[in-house]
Amino acid sequence: MDKKDLQIMEIYAQNCRIPTTTIAKALKLSKDTISYKINNLIKQKHIKQNILFIDSRVLGFTRYHILLRFDIGVKNKQDIIKLISKHKYVMWTNSFIGRYDLQIILDATDSFHLNKIREELFELCENKIKEYIILTHLSDLEFTQLNPILNLNTKFQKKLDHSFSNILCTKSFPVSKDFVKYNPTLKEIEILNILSQNPQESLINISRELNIDRNTVKKKIINLIEKKVIINFGAIPNLSKQGFVTYFLLVRIKQNTPHEILKKPFLKLQNIFYAGNFIGDYDLILYFNARNPEELNSSIELFKKHTEEYIIHYDLLVQDKNYNWIQFTKGIYENLKKKIYTK
Repeated sequence: MDKKDLQIMEIYAQNCRIPTTTIAKALKLSKDTISYKINNLIKQKHIKQNILFIDSRVLGFTRYHILLRFDIGVKNKQDIIKLISKHKYVMWTNSFIGRYDLQIILDATDSFHLNKIREELFELCENKIKEYIILTHLSDLEFTQLNPILNLNTKFQKKLDHSFSNILCTKSFPVSKDFVKYNPTLKEIEILNILSQNPQESLINISRELNIDRNTVKKKIINLIEKKVIINFGAIPNLSKQGFVTYFLLVRIKQNTPHEILKKPFLKLQNIFYAGNFIGDYDLILYFNARNPEELNSSIELFKKHTEEYIIHYDLLVQDKNYNWIQFTKGIYENLKKKIYTK
């Protein structure tokens, strides 16, 4: 890994649709060299995957986190987790070392739908669950793919081309408390489904698949961005390759803690890549990276410096393995299409 590789990952983390010609110009390398480097980063698994990031609340869904601990003696955990990961409403599964064994993130239309999904997931677990909690996502305080080693402030040209980088290219893309619901058209639903499978899919290929012209595809994607359905086309860096371990801090805070107090630590916390507000047993979840215990302790102490008087308790979990990550799930796709056809 040289500096140019890190700069490519930095640009891709902000928008993975940026053309190789744009990156080549920014880094003063040939297009062929950039293509080679990108392919090598993928081959060596420095880039985990490309993801279409959406705000599912805008589409009428609520995001839930289920944290669970298996019964003692469960021997087929890996098989169970793989089955859970294939559920059509599950967008993320992640195993832990710590109090909980597994985190499941899913989108549901309401509490009844959530309970139906929960029952289905627990059946996949053969109901061998010792403990679980459900957290309801409200909003984000931070969301970024840029660890300090990738935050190099590389300058590159942003255009309204097939990357949409002049309207969708940012280092940070947290969703706020406020949002406006939007009912996408059938073609927009199909576009979201295609981009969820491949966020780098060309406008030409999308137009051919949906039998509409390229300019219409472009206009519809712009509309989905403006309606804040699409919030990023991101490439996920594999920071474990750089010696980082991912930690999850689950925090319970006092009621009526000022929102400004919660946001304050993130002005200085540089190795955090996600922080969200929740309703449930915990009010905050923070994901951050550290290479050693000193970095870990430094981050926790910096967070506590501004919030300690408001903290009731917190738990620390160590990420074991991430099994899947797709934001526009098959379940959302089918649900939205059903609404169109039943009108």
